[in-house]
Formats: sequence, structure tokens, C-alpha cells
Amino acid sequence: MNIKPLYQTYLINLDRAVDRLELMKNEFAKCDLTFKRISAVDAKNLDHTTYKINNKYDRDLVPGEIGCYLSHVNTLEEFLSSDNQFAVIIEDDAILVQDFKTIIEKTLSIYDELSVKDQWDVLKLFNGKRKHIKIKDVDNTHFIAACGTSIPITTIAAIWTRKAAEKFLNKIKKPLPTIQRPIDCDLQHAWEFDLRIYNLLPSLVKPAPVETQIQIDERLKKAKLFKQISYEVNRVFPKYNYLISHHGFKKFYDSFIAKKNKRIS
Repeated sequence: MNIKPLYQTYLINLDRAVDRLELMKNEFAKCDLTFKRISAVDAKNLDHTTYKINNKYDRDLVPGEIGCYLSHVNTLEEFLSSDNQFAVIIEDDAILVQDFKTIIEKTLSIYDELSVKDQWDVLKLFNGKRKHIKIKDVDNTHFIAACGTSIPITTIAAIWTRKAAEKFLNKIKKPLPTIQRPIDCDLQHAWEFDLRIYNLLPSLVKPAPVETQIQIDERLKKAKLFKQISYEVNRVFPKYNYLISHHGFKKFYDSFIAKKNKRIS
């Protein structure tokens, strides 16, 4: 008989985003889910003495991306100060499936049943219909899968293990958080943090129809072509090496070249 794992659901929410907090209260109530609110770092009030920038992205980072990154750092630190084994981290623009809580608890309860090489560090709960390598069924509908050749770009919802939080924070805090990219793009470089990032499919959340709070000047939305090419080229080999070393060439070939697995959003 599986023992219910210790986990906490965290909601990242700006103090001034009262409408979003109400949205999420309704979503959590719908799923009979308790949560702990984390006050997000407001891009309008950034304290530049609390972080460093070492930009490896293909354009300049904007204040909203910095605030989002620091908000996730604060949430992971809050998680590590608790006794919980897992953190379900959700941003305040998520629509949850009705049985969200049931599926999450089933997924966490089988964590120890996974082979050591398949015990994920971060489990993304939203996927943009990417390719995948199936790892293990959770029930008749949902399953755990290795992310495709590109880890989902959003941080709208994910589950972290304690080990993952420790690895990530130990890597970026020197001693202040050093930000290289937006956090979702940083996590696309999973090999830099020695993290195994998987998906729970089909997705348990979808974005709410609300305007983004990370305002990007139109002139900053696209990097210069050379920077874009350089950014992508520099991660091609590490990205494929990461997948092949974890799953073997055959599974890599079947899923991402032969395309034997149907894409699931």
C-alpha cells in the first residue's frame, strides 16, 4: 500500500494581482486543494543588490523575467525550509483539471517505484504537444514521460523534488542568485543543473485567458539573428547528448527521429 507523500502546493502571486489570486482560489477550491501563497517579486520594485545578471540569453533580460526568476528562487527556498518531499509550484494564471489533486497524489505515490535512472527531478505539468519518451503509467489516462528535444518553455506549473531544489539553488547562488536566462529557458538547459526534467501527460493545467505580467518591449521580443543562431547552436550538442545519455540511442531514435510516439499536449 502506497503511503501518501508529503507535498505542499505553492502559488506564486504578485501582491497587486488580486484578480489573479481570486482566480486561483477558485481553481484550488474546485480541486479541493490547499495552497501556500508566495508573494512574487514585483518587477516594478526590483532591488538590484539582491541578484546578479550573467546574461547567456539571446537578448537582454527584462524586469518581469528577473522578477519571475527570483519568485521561483524564493519559492524553492521556502520549500526547502519545510519538511515536505515535493513542491507543487503553480503560477497565478493556471486553469487546473478537475481531478488535479488525485492525479498529483497518484503520481507522487509511485515515485519510489520508478527505477533510479527514471526518478525525475522536476515534473512539468503543462506540455505544448512535444515529442516524448514514455516512462511509466500513472493510471489509465496519465503517464510520466521524458521531455522531447525541447523542454516546455513555461513555468506555469511543475513539481520539484527536494534534491532538485537543492541542486538548482546551489548552482545559481554564488551567493546571490545569478540569472543567466529567463527561468523557463534556464531549465531548458537541464544538463547545466544535473536535473532530469520530465512531463506528466496529458497536461494537468492550461494557461488562463489573462494578459501576461511580463511586459516585453516590442523591440526586445526578437534578438538579433546572429545571437539567436549562436544561442541555439551552442545548446544543440548538449541537448541531444543529455537525452541519449539518459535514455539510450534506440529510445531517442524511436521517439524523436522515427516519431513512433504520438505527440500529446
